[in-house]
Amino acid sequence: MDSVSIKSRALSQLGATEYTVKPDLTIIYGDNNAVEPSTSDITEKIALITVQEARRKAYANWRDQLDMQYKDSLNGTTTWEDHIAKVKSDNPKP
Repeated sequence: MDSVSIKSRALSQLGATEYTVKPDLTIIYGDNNAVEPSTSDITEKIALITVQEARRKAYANWRDQLDMQYKDSLNGTTTWEDHIAKVKSDNPKP
């Protein structure tokens, strides 16, 4: 996901309704925009979205995760739990 898309997603999640994010990441709000989030709110939301995207890419697909859980139940191992813990520790929430 590119920077413009991430910033647009952050604005949308923060309640902005009419806006344009330019390639230089400046924001132009429309006349009927419902909310203009603060710079700090936007920065925090971008940090959270960035972590969520990194985790999404790092997690094994759901089929592999189910297979890990099944094998863990048979073998008494913690492969799945270890995988999840590693993804979370490598990509901590802000």
